[in-house]
Amino acid sequence: MEKGKQRKHRSRASSERSSSTRAGNPPSSARSGEQPQSGTDSAGGSWLVLLLIATVVAYLPTLGADFVRWDDQFYVTENELIRDADGWKAFWDPTDRRAPQFYPLVFSSYWLEYRLWGLDPRGYHAVNLALHLGSTAMAFVLARWWGFSAAASFLVGAVFALHPVQVASVAWVSERKNALCGFFLLAAFAAFWKARKANSNGWLAASFLCFAASLLSKTQALLLPLSFALFDWADRRTRGEDVPRTFWKETALTLVPFLALSALLAWMTIRFEHDRWPPLAYSWLERFLIATNALVFYVLSVIWPAGLSPIYPKWNIDPAALRWWIAPGLVGVGCFALWFWRRVVPPRVLAGLAHFLLGLVPVLGIVPFNFFTYSFVADHFLYFSMLGVGAVVAAVGARLGERKLVPIPAAATALALILGGLSFHEAMHWRDNLSFWLHVRQGDPDGFLPNFNLGLHFRREQNWPEATRYFRTAAEARPAADFVFRRYAEALRYAHGPQAVAEMCTEWLKTAPRFAPAYLERGLAREQLGQGVEAAEDYELAVRFAPGGSAIASEARARLAALRAQPTGHDP
Repeated sequence: MEKGKQRKHRSRASSERSSSTRAGNPPSSARSGEQPQSGTDSAGGSWLVLLLIATVVAYLPTLGADFVRWDDQFYVTENELIRDADGWKAFWDPTDRRAPQFYPLVFSSYWLEYRLWGLDPRGYHAVNLALHLGSTAMAFVLARWWGFSAAASFLVGAVFALHPVQVASVAWVSERKNALCGFFLLAAFAAFWKARKANSNGWLAASFLCFAASLLSKTQALLLPLSFALFDWADRRTRGEDVPRTFWKETALTLVPFLALSALLAWMTIRFEHDRWPPLAYSWLERFLIATNALVFYVLSVIWPAGLSPIYPKWNIDPAALRWWIAPGLVGVGCFALWFWRRVVPPRVLAGLAHFLLGLVPVLGIVPFNFFTYSFVADHFLYFSMLGVGAVVAAVGARLGERKLVPIPAAATALALILGGLSFHEAMHWRDNLSFWLHVRQGDPDGFLPNFNLGLHFRREQNWPEATRYFRTAAEARPAADFVFRRYAEALRYAHGPQAVAEMCTEWLKTAPRFAPAYLERGLAREQLGQGVEAAEDYELAVRFAPGGSAIASEARARLAALRAQPTGHDP
């Protein structure tokens, strides 16, 4: 009787292993992170090579791209520290405020590259792509260790590497921060996994050092060590192991050094950036609405990546408007649903969703930072979180494959082709400065940022009619900004002459009668037209309405003094 039960149990276990293998999942030895069989190795290698080739093809437009004037000038092309032989020392000194940010590994990489290929943008773009390829390979390997089949692991890597929201992190030279941080973060993840499976302090130390390097590249990754533990838990649950009660206590102790380092470097980053660029003040209610709306925005961008932009228009958050409370409601419903069905949802899905959230928490607006001056959301903030999305997609795909509803290899290939095509198209918008800002303007045609930067682009090319067109829109978007109005007046003067400037200023003053720059620019135009008396009157009004110590007041006084010092023109 007992032997019959044992035979029945062995038969059922064998049947389950066979079914799992047919569904595209590796046997239990592979799921536990042990060395898979040679046939599986060969299949995994083929899928990995295919993934890397697809990634290179998707990002080919970036290899011949130029720099864009959206931080690239501050980080690289006009950064005197990368030209200075001792400039690297400033990058590693947190008290030195000459670097744009305290991300010493990032700026040290620029410093080194400048010595290798100067300001040739191709080298910088190639390094970004190489780092992304390295991260992609590690994402694939991690997925294999998590117990996914080769095809499902390809799915994890494809979502991470080829989703179009990732393009900004690879195509933008200034986002070396993401590419470098992501590379070291995934290396830390891999080393931590080896440490837990082999009970090795050496691998744990390697993981800590790699994580330190990731934080020295970008501190957005500060919470992701928690994800290391979550995927370990998910792996044990997926393989049917009992998770010991001491698991979380032991894991917490292991992660203390990681999280302590995160806290230290996060504090240093906040101090460094807030000293240079004090953030805008938002109430806690506004921060809550920003965070929840941003989270829903990111989820929708992942699910349906249409209308992507490097810079999105900034939201005008109004707590009194009902529309801003829809996102908090959706987040609340989603959290309740996950909690209610937590015993039904596959562990790797839960771990993937947690990773997605942990990667975004630092940039949701709980602690405001400088980028919020321009927008509350950005595609490049999703870079680290997309590994979690890949895990969710692969886990769901594996479950559907087990039920023979979806053939995983075909689905993975089709998804990679779609995502790769979208990324190739998105990468084309980064090929030069003009393409970049025209793409931004498509999503924000009346916005200040794209129009002002397009105006600057055509100003450098001395294409004054085009510069006038964009500066006018920028000035209308920021009607109280002195520097924008003066760029508009300058372009208009070169394009159509001083009379056009005088007429424009007169019209502007009808709606803003105390706007000092308009009086100054009209005075300059009238002086050019030989209307000295009228010009002097405009300079006096500019002095009256401009702040006392401002550049506008100083220039108006200087022009007024120069005008009064001119000869009167009487005969001797």
